[in-house]
Amino acid sequence: MNSKLSSYQNPEGTLRDRLVPRTDFRLSMFDPEWFRDKTVLDLGCNNGYFTRLAMKSGAKRSVGVDISGCIEGAKLLAEQEGLECEFWQLNMQDELFQKFCPKFDVVLLLSSLAKMRDKDRFLKWLDTVVQGRLIFESNHGEVHKQDIELVRKHIYFKYVDYLGPSEIAEKPHYLWDCQKIDHTKRYGIIASAPMEFIPIDKIVGWGEREILHQKTRYDIESEEFARLKEDIRVNGLKEHLVVNYKDGIYEGFQGGHRYLACKQLGYRYVPCKVVRVFFKHLGQTSNSEET
Repeated sequence: MNSKLSSYQNPEGTLRDRLVPRTDFRLSMFDPEWFRDKTVLDLGCNNGYFTRLAMKSGAKRSVGVDISGCIEGAKLLAEQEGLECEFWQLNMQDELFQKFCPKFDVVLLLSSLAKMRDKDRFLKWLDTVVQGRLIFESNHGEVHKQDIELVRKHIYFKYVDYLGPSEIAEKPHYLWDCQKIDHTKRYGIIASAPMEFIPIDKIVGWGEREILHQKTRYDIESEEFARLKEDIRVNGLKEHLVVNYKDGIYEGFQGGHRYLACKQLGYRYVPCKVVRVFFKHLGQTSNSEET
């Protein structure tokens, strides 16, 4: 099987090479709970080590993608360990792959961004795939540490946590945990609610005072709000709002900061998931949930 494994970074114990120590650095920063009950996409998976780690950590589905023939070795290793991982030998920059690739709860992009022909285009596509969390590792060299800013330019995350160096000092690589907020996981009714374009001036309950009472607690003068507004100005509104409809009134439920940013930017209509069956729980929490 050795002939089917890549020697680039093989932590399996049969092939040795200079990059193996990075596996241990990464593992010291990975949290198995990232993967539990989640769907996981490992872009540039190589021998599939972290694709399999996700499945061992309780992932519902774990998919590894790589353009090289090492995918065959990754499949064999998964079979030997009795893991139902999927491995696709594809170019992640391929238009057909990007067109049909589904969303995943967690995406791993480990030392792969520098290889993209068009980083901006690739990251705009990646924004459509990451449902909740992106684990991003910069490529070799101190210069690539700045790529996290390019990631943040094209993908809006609620939290971007720097985890630390993922390789020895002589070969700098760095790791970040980037998180979106996926409300559909918490409120299942939202996932099945219809999408509608609602006139922005028809939505009530999202004044600045109400926004300040939310758990997120940042006002429209904050740097965080300015960053959100600039992302919407440059890239458009990439995530729908959620409103509750009752007696002819659309009441804001999730997305208050995005609503205010759109209003300031002159949006006339905004895409909304409309919950038309009124739930007492939604009514009680409409001014207290995270946006």
